[in-house]
Amino acid sequence: MTPTAIVTFDVTEPHLQYCLDSLARQSAAAGASGGSPRPGERTEVVLVPVRTDAEEDPGGGEDEHGDETTDTARENGLAAAEAWAGTPPPGVLAVLLADGPASDHAAARALGAAAAHGTHLLFLEGCDALTGYALSYLAGSAADTRSDLVVGNVHKFNELGAAPSKRHRRYYGRHRVAEDPRHVPGLAADRAVGNKLWRRDFWESLPDHGLAPEDADLALRRAAMAARSVDVLPGPVLLRRERQASGPRLEARALTRRLTAMTRLAATLPGADRELWDRTLLKGEIHHLLLRLGDADEEARAAAVVQVNAYLDHVPDSLLRGLGTLDRLLYHLVRRHRVDDLMEVATFARSVEITKATLARRGLSYYLRYPFFESRDPAKAVPREIYRVDEEIKVRQKTERIHWEEGRLHVSGRLGIRHLRAHRRWHQHVAAFAVGPGGRRLRLPVRVRRAAEYRLPDVADAARHDLGGFTVVLDPRRLRSSGRWAEGAWKIELVVRNRGLTRRRFVSNPVPGPPERPEALHVGDGVWIRPHWDRDHHLAVSVEHTRARVTAHRLDAASRTLEIEGDLLSPPAGEAVELRLVRRPGTAVLVRPLTVDGDRFTARVGADELFALGVSECGGVIRQEEWDVHLLTPARETVDLILAGDAGTASYTGVGSRQELAVLRTVTGRMKLRAGHARPVVDSAAWEGRALLLSGSFRADSGMEMVLRARGRDAEHPLTVERSGDRFTARFAPADVPTLSGVLSLPAGTYQLCARIGPPTGAADIDAGVDFTDTVISGMPLEMRTSERAYTLSYHGAGIPVLQVASDLRASERGTFAQRELRETFYPARRGEPIIEDVLFDSYTGRQYSDSPSSIHAELRKRERWAEYPMSWLVADGQVRPPADLRPVRHRGREYYEALARSRYLVTNSRQPAWFHRRPGQVVVQTWHGSMLKRIGFDVENIRGKSRDYFDKLAWETRQWDYLVSPSPWATPILRSAFRFEGEILETGYPRNDVFHSPERDAIAERTRRRLGLPQGKRVVLYAPTWRDDKYYTRGKHKLDLHLDLQHMYDKLGRDHVLLVRRHPRVVDSVPVVGRDFVRDVSLYPEVMELFLVTDVLVTDYSSMMFDFANTGRPMLFFTYDLESYRDNLRGFYFDFEETAPGPLLTESDDVVSALLDIDAVAERSRGAYRSFVERFCPLDDGGAATRVVERVFGG
Repeated sequence: MTPTAIVTFDVTEPHLQYCLDSLARQSAAAGASGGSPRPGERTEVVLVPVRTDAEEDPGGGEDEHGDETTDTARENGLAAAEAWAGTPPPGVLAVLLADGPASDHAAARALGAAAAHGTHLLFLEGCDALTGYALSYLAGSAADTRSDLVVGNVHKFNELGAAPSKRHRRYYGRHRVAEDPRHVPGLAADRAVGNKLWRRDFWESLPDHGLAPEDADLALRRAAMAARSVDVLPGPVLLRRERQASGPRLEARALTRRLTAMTRLAATLPGADRELWDRTLLKGEIHHLLLRLGDADEEARAAAVVQVNAYLDHVPDSLLRGLGTLDRLLYHLVRRHRVDDLMEVATFARSVEITKATLARRGLSYYLRYPFFESRDPAKAVPREIYRVDEEIKVRQKTERIHWEEGRLHVSGRLGIRHLRAHRRWHQHVAAFAVGPGGRRLRLPVRVRRAAEYRLPDVADAARHDLGGFTVVLDPRRLRSSGRWAEGAWKIELVVRNRGLTRRRFVSNPVPGPPERPEALHVGDGVWIRPHWDRDHHLAVSVEHTRARVTAHRLDAASRTLEIEGDLLSPPAGEAVELRLVRRPGTAVLVRPLTVDGDRFTARVGADELFALGVSECGGVIRQEEWDVHLLTPARETVDLILAGDAGTASYTGVGSRQELAVLRTVTGRMKLRAGHARPVVDSAAWEGRALLLSGSFRADSGMEMVLRARGRDAEHPLTVERSGDRFTARFAPADVPTLSGVLSLPAGTYQLCARIGPPTGAADIDAGVDFTDTVISGMPLEMRTSERAYTLSYHGAGIPVLQVASDLRASERGTFAQRELRETFYPARRGEPIIEDVLFDSYTGRQYSDSPSSIHAELRKRERWAEYPMSWLVADGQVRPPADLRPVRHRGREYYEALARSRYLVTNSRQPAWFHRRPGQVVVQTWHGSMLKRIGFDVENIRGKSRDYFDKLAWETRQWDYLVSPSPWATPILRSAFRFEGEILETGYPRNDVFHSPERDAIAERTRRRLGLPQGKRVVLYAPTWRDDKYYTRGKHKLDLHLDLQHMYDKLGRDHVLLVRRHPRVVDSVPVVGRDFVRDVSLYPEVMELFLVTDVLVTDYSSMMFDFANTGRPMLFFTYDLESYRDNLRGFYFDFEETAPGPLLTESDDVVSALLDIDAVAERSRGAYRSFVERFCPLDDGGAATRVVERVFGG
C-alpha cells in the first residue's frame, strides 16, 4: 500500500515551507508496515493551491490562522510550492496542480484526490505540518488492519512552541485497532484534517452532501463515522498551527447556514449514528455556540434560536434528558424562545459562578441551583426536573499511600461524593472489592478514617476535617484459585453510599510521588504480585509468572552493539525466536534475531541504529527515545522481559559522544531501553541548611547545565553546577532566589528538574531529563521548611524529579472553607474592633512594590509626622520584597483580613474584594493603574468571564472609595462616569510619574542600567504590549500574543540595539530568547517607570504606558496588528486612537523594524502629534502629584 499526502494551501500562505519541510522528513518507507524501509520507494505529495476571499471562518475557524494570517497580496505560498515541486527533496514525488487555484480547501481536496496515485490519502493544510514518522506510522497500521480510516494524535503549536492538544489526547489517548467508529466518539467532534489517513476507495465512495465550503469540516466528521473500522494511534502525527477561537461568525446568515448544515447531515444518519452525532453536537459545538450568543446582536440570537429549535425538532426527549444539567437548561430555554433568559444562563456558564453552584435536596433527589431554579416569577419558571442531577455528582478519590505490611497490600487515600461531605459517620459508608479476571469479586476489609477535607493537605492543622479517609487491605493469598497462582490483573473497586446516592469507582488518581511507584512482592516460585497503574490509570494488582528475565547486558565498544543475555523460564518463552523493540508510544518497531541455547538466550542490538531512530521535534517537546523490549514467538506472541535485580541498570556512553544507551527497569520490573541524549544521574540528594544539594554522575563528553522549570507557566531557574570528571554537584536555594525584584522565594508551584547539554565548551543547547537512582527515590520525599513555607524534593510518574514549593498560606488558611471562614466570620469580627493606626499599601493585588502607592509611601516618609507611622504592604505569595520600614502582609493570610478590617488608611491601585466594607474612620485612596484609552468599568459593554452581578459588585466597590486619583483634567469626567463614583476625585496627576521630574532621575536611570546589565552605546527598545481579553489558557492566565519576528529583529538590529520585553502580569508565556544579549525579559522588574528612564524607544499597542512614557519625550511606535478587532470587539476606546497616537501605528513586524532603523525621521514626523498628546493627557505631570495627594488625604 502507498499513501499520498495532499497539501491544500492558500496562495498567500506564509508558513507553507514549514509544512513542506515536514513532508521531506517523512520516511521513504511510508508504505511499509511497522516503519521498515522499502528501498527505492518515494512519497507522493500533491500540492493544490487555494485562493479564497476569506469571507467566513471555514469549518468554524479551522482554516484561518488567526494571528498568523497575511493580508498582503504576495503569493508566498504559491512561490514556495513551485520551487519545492520543481526540485523535490530525495524520496519525494511532488506534483503541483497548475490548472489554477481552487476556490476553497474542500474543492482543493477533491482535486488532489483525483490526481493522487496512492492507495491511501492524507489531507494536510498548508499552515500545518506532520511529525517526521507520521506517514509510516499511519500507513503501517493501515497495512496491518486494512481499516477504512487511521487517525492519530495532535500537537498544537505557534511561534512560542508546541504542546499536546488536550482535546485530541482525550479523543485518541489509547491505541485501538479495527474499532467501530461509534466507539470512538471523538471522531464526530474532531475538526483537525491532517491527522487522518483515508483508504482511497472508501474516500471515493463518500457522498457529496452539497455543503458550503465553510462547513466542510462537518462533512469530514460525518465521513469518519461512515468508516467500517477505524484505527486509533496515540502518537502525535499532526502539528497543528494555533488558530483563532473556533466557531462561525456571530451573524444571522452564518449561523443559519452552519446550523442548517448540521441538521441536513443529521438527517442522513441511521439510528445509532444519529444519536452519537446529536449528542456530540449538542454537548459540543451547539452548546458553545449558545454560550457565545452574548457577543451577538439580536438578529443573530433570534436566528440561532430558530435554527437550534429546528435541530431539536428531531432529537428524542430521551437524549435531551440524558444531557447534563446545563445543557438541559439551555435547550429548555431554546425550545421556549426565552432568548433573554438564555443570555443570562450563558453569562452564568462563562463565569466563575457555575463553579460555585450548590446542591439542593428535595426528597430523595438532588438539584443544582442554576439560574431560575425554583423561581417565584412565573415568567422565569423552569421545571425542577431540568436541574436534577444524578451521574453528574461524581465520586472523588485519590490514592495517597500504597505499602506492604506483613505480606498484605495497604491502599490509603481519600474519597467522597462531590457536594456531600461526610460530616458524620452515618453520612458515608464505603465497601471495597477486588475485581479479577472473569468478573470474580472478593470483598475486602476497608477502614474509614478522619482526614482533612479532600482538596487540602492531610495534616492535623488543616482548616476542616471529615470522614473521607479510607484504607483498603488486600491479602494476595486470596487471589489464588484452587490454591494456585493464576495470572491476571485485579482492580480494587470502591462502593460509596452517601445520603441516598451510591457511586462506584476503581481505585485511581495517585498523588505525585511514592504512590506512583508501588513496590512488588515476591510470593515464591517466580510469582510476583505487582501493583501498578494501568492505561486507564486504575490501580491494577497483577499476579505474574516470570517467563523470561535478563541476567546480564553489556555494550561492545568496538561494534557499538548492546548484548543482552537471559533465561527462558517457562512457556511460551522457550519458543521465542526474535527480540522485538517498540519505540514508545508505538511509532516504530525494530526486530532482531534471538540466539537460543537451551534455556538461555542472547540478542544483539546496534546502539547507533537506536540513536538514528530516536525522535526529537518541536524543540524536544515531542521526544521518543524509549523502547519496550519483548521476546517474540513464531505465533506472534510477546513475552515480557523482566530485568533481574542483579543485572542492574546502566548507561553506556561512547567516547566523545553526547548520547547514551541506557538499560532501565520500569516500575513493573520490565526491561526498557533509552537511546538518546545523555542524562545526568542523581545518586545523592540532601538539604544543607536552606540549599538543596544534588550529587551524581554524567559520563557524556558534553557541557551540562541543570535548571528547575516551572509547570503551568514558562519560567526556569538555573542551578549552580560544579563538575569533576564524571561527577557533578548541583546546588540551589529555592528560598533565596536572586531576581530583578530582589532575593525572593520561588513562587508556589511544581518545578521539574531538567538538564541542558551541549558541546564541551560553549552554550548548552539540548534539553534532556534528569534521572534519580532507585536509592534516591526510596528516600523521597525530602522536605525543607522555612518560616514562610515548605520545599519538597520528590518525583512524579515513574521518577521525574520535581521540587514542590508550597503556598505561604498556613494550613489553616488554605482551601475554600478556610477562606470563607476568614471572609465571613473573622473579617466581620475584626471590623468590630478598634481601628489601628496603619497605612496598608497595595500595588496590583500584592504583586509588586511599584506604581503610585510606592510613590505615596516615599512621599509620606519624607514628612516628619509620618516618618515613624506604622505602614504595611500587601505581598502575594512572597513575591515582593518591600522596604524594611513596611510590614509585609500576606495576601489571603489571616493578617490580610485583619488589615482590611482595621487599618486606618488603604492606598491601592487595584480592585478590592466584593466583601470589603469600608468602616467609619477608614480612608480608602484608589490611585488606579492606567490612563484611559481602553474603556473601563461600566463603560465596557462586553464583559468576558464575569458573573451576572459584576456591575452590582463594581458599584458596591466604588462606594467604598473615599478618593479616586485622576491623571489629568481630560481623564476626570471619564473616571467619574466609568466608575459612577460620587466621592472626591483628586485631579493631581499620577504620583508614579513624579520620577520623570525628580532631581534623582539620572541616578535612578544609572542604577537601573547597572541592575539590568545594559551595555553602553546600544539603543534600548522596550516592547510592552497589553494583554488580550480573548487570548488565554484559563482564567487569569493569558497568552503572550507575540507578533514581532524576534529573529528578524535580531538580524537587523542586534548589532546596536537591545530589546527589552515586558509581559503584562496576566501573561504566563515566556519571552523567546533570540540572539546573544539581544532579547531581555524584564517582566519581573518591579517598577516600569524606572525602565522608561533607560528606554530610548517604546514599542507598545494599546497599553496605558504610552501616557506615562510621553513624559520622556522619546519616540513611541504602536504595533497595532489587531486594531480593528481590539477596538470594536474587545474593549473599545475613549478617543480616536488613530488620529491621536503620538507615533505611527504599524501592522507588520517588518514595519516595526524599518521604523526602528529610521527612528529619528519617524519621530520627527510624529512631533506635532506627540506635542498635542502631552498637552492633552499629561498637563499635571510636573513631579508634584504625590505631594498633592498626601497633602489632601493625609494632611501634610
